[in-house]
Amino acid sequence: MKKIFTLIFLMTISSTVFGQTLTEKEIYGKWKVEKIIKKPTNPQFVPLIDGFENSTFFFNENGNFKLTTTSKSELFGMITEMTNGTKWKVEKNKKYVKIGNQEDGYSIMGISIRENNGKKIFHLDESEITLEMKKTE
Repeated sequence: MKKIFTLIFLMTISSTVFGQTLTEKEIYGKWKVEKIIKKPTNPQFVPLIDGFENSTFFFNENGNFKLTTTSKSELFGMITEMTNGTKWKVEKNKKYVKIGNQEDGYSIMGISIRENNGKKIFHLDESEITLEMKKTE
């Protein structure tokens, strides 16, 4: 009986967490960082963390992507410059958004997206920063 309960529980979790795919329509719009949930502990990342803490992600319907921040960090300024003029696309059958251009294989930034208690969570693969986001438009 215990094994059956465990199996049903695992099937429920996997269908809830992994059974859904992400669509472009869910991503369109302006997303503001509400708070940082997870961040690297290395002091080198402080300017990066500050930049993301005060950032907004724009996913336009035409595929254009823009990242802005109120941070004055020179390091984060380089990141916003790198993403300037880029596009975004949803990786099919995954909850993953790739930022870049066709020429670079959309390799500038990767964002895993999930929902937790009704909140959208963006995990930035390259930096290991996890953000709680709020759609503002």
